[in-house]
Amino acid sequence: MTFYADIPGVAMQVSRDVLVASIQVDLDDGVLARFREDLLNRIRTTGSRGIILDLSGLETLDSNEFAALRQIIRASTIMGAESVLVGLQPGVVSALIEAGAEVDGLRAALDLDAAFALLQPEPEPQIEPEPESEVCADPEDALPPESQPQPADPQ
Repeated sequence: MTFYADIPGVAMQVSRDVLVASIQVDLDDGVLARFREDLLNRIRTTGSRGIILDLSGLETLDSNEFAALRQIIRASTIMGAESVLVGLQPGVVSALIEAGAEVDGLRAALDLDAAFALLQPEPEPQIEPEPESEVCADPEDALPPESQPQPADPQ
């Protein structure tokens, strides 16, 4: 374990069984290395199966920093946690696409609620048991009494 006394950390908290990492610091090699180590340790200690990477605090993100984030996402996946990016600024997205950054396979959402929705398991459909029906040999027996044919009046 490396000691990162002079390197700022990334704020992380667990909410709804999902680890939310809010990146509010400029990224460099040291910050990314500390973040990777801290994140993987938090996944191990919390057992989180989902990660939201909140990038709303980043005004810029170059292709090298983005590639490092992709490696962190891959490492998280190996630890059993799905990742969703949230809060990407339009200018950052445009710059990444123009730079040819690899975005295939990434999951992203516009806001935290949408990111949580992507990571929450779908509820199992509740199957109502069908009511037991009586089996009738004569179909007329299945009709309510007022619907059953009445015997002819002998007059």
